[in-house]
Amino acid sequence: MWINLQQVVVILIFAFDGIKANFILDLNGEWLVRSGPKNASTYAAQVPGNIYTDLVKNGTLSEDPYYRFNDEKYRWVSKLDWEFTRSFQVPSTLNYTKIILVCDGLDAIASISVNDQLVGTTVNQFVQYFFDVKKYLKLNSQNKITIRFKSPTGYASEQFYQHIWDRKYIVPPPCPPPEFHGDCHPNFIRKAQSSFSWDWGPSFPTVGIWKGIRIVGYNTVVIESVTVSPIWYQSIDAWAIKLQIYLRATDKTQRVAITTKIPELGLSQQEGVALESGASNVTFVYKIPSRVKKWWPNGYGGQKLYDLTVTVQGRFDPNEESKTVKVGFRTVELVQEPLPGGNVSGLSFYFRVNGISMWAKGSNWIPAHSFQSSVTEDYVRWLLESTTAANMNMLRVWGGGYYETDFFYQTCDELGILIWQDFMFACAMYPTTEQFLATVREEVRSNVLRLQHHPSIVLWSANNENEVAYVENWYFTNVAAKTFKNDYIELYIDVIRDEFLKYEIDGGRPWIPSSPTNGKLTEEQGWIAKDPRSNLYGDAHFYSYLVDPWDWKLYPPTRFASEYGFQSWESVESLANYSLPEDRTYHSEFANHRQHHPLGQIEMLFEISRRFKLPSEPYGQRDFPGIVYLTQVNQAMALKTETEYYRRMQDTFLADSSGGTQGALYWQLNSIWPSASWSSIEFGGKWKMAHYYAKEFFEPVLLSPYVDGDQFLVTLINDNTTTVTGELHLEVYGFADGFQPKSNRSLMVKQKPQSATVVFTEDVKTLLQRSSCVKAADCFVVASLIVPGSDVVIGVPNVYFLGAPKDTTIPRASMKVAAVKQVDGSPRVFTISVEAAAVAPFIWLEATGIAGRFSRNGHMQYHPVEDVQFTARSDTNAADLRRSLKIMSLMDVY
Repeated sequence: MWINLQQVVVILIFAFDGIKANFILDLNGEWLVRSGPKNASTYAAQVPGNIYTDLVKNGTLSEDPYYRFNDEKYRWVSKLDWEFTRSFQVPSTLNYTKIILVCDGLDAIASISVNDQLVGTTVNQFVQYFFDVKKYLKLNSQNKITIRFKSPTGYASEQFYQHIWDRKYIVPPPCPPPEFHGDCHPNFIRKAQSSFSWDWGPSFPTVGIWKGIRIVGYNTVVIESVTVSPIWYQSIDAWAIKLQIYLRATDKTQRVAITTKIPELGLSQQEGVALESGASNVTFVYKIPSRVKKWWPNGYGGQKLYDLTVTVQGRFDPNEESKTVKVGFRTVELVQEPLPGGNVSGLSFYFRVNGISMWAKGSNWIPAHSFQSSVTEDYVRWLLESTTAANMNMLRVWGGGYYETDFFYQTCDELGILIWQDFMFACAMYPTTEQFLATVREEVRSNVLRLQHHPSIVLWSANNENEVAYVENWYFTNVAAKTFKNDYIELYIDVIRDEFLKYEIDGGRPWIPSSPTNGKLTEEQGWIAKDPRSNLYGDAHFYSYLVDPWDWKLYPPTRFASEYGFQSWESVESLANYSLPEDRTYHSEFANHRQHHPLGQIEMLFEISRRFKLPSEPYGQRDFPGIVYLTQVNQAMALKTETEYYRRMQDTFLADSSGGTQGALYWQLNSIWPSASWSSIEFGGKWKMAHYYAKEFFEPVLLSPYVDGDQFLVTLINDNTTTVTGELHLEVYGFADGFQPKSNRSLMVKQKPQSATVVFTEDVKTLLQRSSCVKAADCFVVASLIVPGSDVVIGVPNVYFLGAPKDTTIPRASMKVAAVKQVDGSPRVFTISVEAAAVAPFIWLEATGIAGRFSRNGHMQYHPVEDVQFTARSDTNAADLRRSLKIMSLMDVY
């Protein structure tokens, strides 16, 4: 036994994750719900759930809330108060010292009564509440629980105007832009901010019991939470763990035995502890007796997880209380330090895991659905597996949605997806009333305690874009700059940071005050930076739309790009179930209603027109599929151009000290409903073209061709921890010249670990002349890295357009699916052979009605026959898959 600290601290805790007690009465399942007086109609309700899905199931809402304009048609739902009730039987044997009601999540403003006696109230969707209910229960009899919810929009409005009355100033923004079709004042209610609408999602301010609810009885103690901090002693390559075990005892002092076990590592320790009544925590440090396998991010090693079980038993209580969590042994640092060389200003900003510096590759996660009870574990796993399938190692859980489910973080642990976790504050100023700050403290406590043990979580950020919003006066805060600055510091520093540090033991995870932020410089400048967008510090968000997105010089040479992106429309297949045929035109009332980004439709067409011709009838129903396709091509190429630039910049610093980029998290991974958005995966899970491109531009070893002035260059990027040696092949093809390259070049190249270097340079004019290209737009380059002495490609070939496709003649390529074959008898994996009569740019395959993903898509086909693999999400067969397949390329749009 090796104990640094053993102490008992009396502290109020609101986290009851994973309670295992002598008695649990599950109150999930069928409830009744109504709005209005007691004689109002009642409807069946399902818990966990929300009022919208309940009203759909019972027929009150006759259509899918996502259908056409139903987000506005059903706006009345959130403007009403709702009452949920159910009866339950309490056995006569329920003779426990303590009986509590545990509410994992109430959304959001609620009063709870048992047998018509008020037992408590809630004001925060993100807090796990508990209430003492023993004195209200009737043994061996029917009991009734009633939860009355206030209208979320009504409550938010009341709080907004009350704040003006009490404090004499407006906390902005009062309402979203009209294009959002949203509701006002979400910053005055602690629930998902995007539930009142966002520029990619609808307004459905939900109400209901959205997580589990139960009655718990115990005689001695329950385990509320277990936090775990791995400690690595580098000099001897040994590990220890620091545990903090949060307990809730009955109302008397008693002794308990606490046992900690990690069977696979041979750890088994027991301690005797005297507990005071109520809530307390104990701390232990144990040396791990066996050799540990480290937990690594995706692409850097395995994701070994160990079961850690804590058991507590009272001295005179025959029952044991236990909680098991899966833990991973890893260290994490956010490295912000001076850069080498002495002549580069600013600080680095990157992650170091287990002593290895890593380049962060990934995206941003938003809520998967407006109705969280509609999000299945299968769907979450599909989205997360789509992340690792695209060579990503990090997701940022964005701060306007939800602290995600336990299943989400457990799956990230298993897959090696690092999580940048925002607290749920986004794009607004916030009130700092006593009540508001008190519930924020509870929110931080609840969620840090629940999530702390997950090795995937490597960073917490206090908010999304609120620092830069203040500095750049997004909401006219300069009219009372000092007031809003004081409010900002009080909320994010004095409350959130202070509370976070209580439960993130030993600084096991870094914390930043905002995103974007200047990191350490922000702290030195009093927690609000003079220029939060500086390219010399911290992370950056960058968006620009009325531009040519293929021009890499547009993009900022930042230290870390944590948000950037471009919009596209979801496929006609995804839109079809939520619209009528006449809705599916580019400027229809439906399309404009779904497009929440101001000027979004115009911006996409402008970007497309920089490189492509538009169809002859771009606004008509006939050409709508072609326009949708072009928006996806534009988004894919834009993200490819921008991301490859960031990857090339990892070892490059410009004259102003910018550069040295160490991460790229594009906006955004997933979609909340079928619409135009920045997502690379459509609502329902279908990959857009951008996600297939992400799979390639995030390859660990990547050749990145580009033109700078009159020079054609190729940078070799190697994320691996070992040197890469290969033969660089450069082939130049003509769009109108068939499948034979017009010229070839090859040379041996070597790239050291975790670096990026230019390995080839040639004058563009020379390249065009030796390839017999009349003009740049007539030709494209294919860069491949080959294992010496073989035809095995390292990574994937990378195609570079020397000019805009609109500036050349591209023959229409006749294409067909030549064969579909099952792979090794699998009912889910198939090889598809595609024949093309000519070079086909942006070839696009769709398996209509069969969910799954292709091994590649949206690519250039420059061979007569190419094979693509398809992986289905459920069993199918080759015949059905072949019938479902559709194929097109660029010239089919015209």
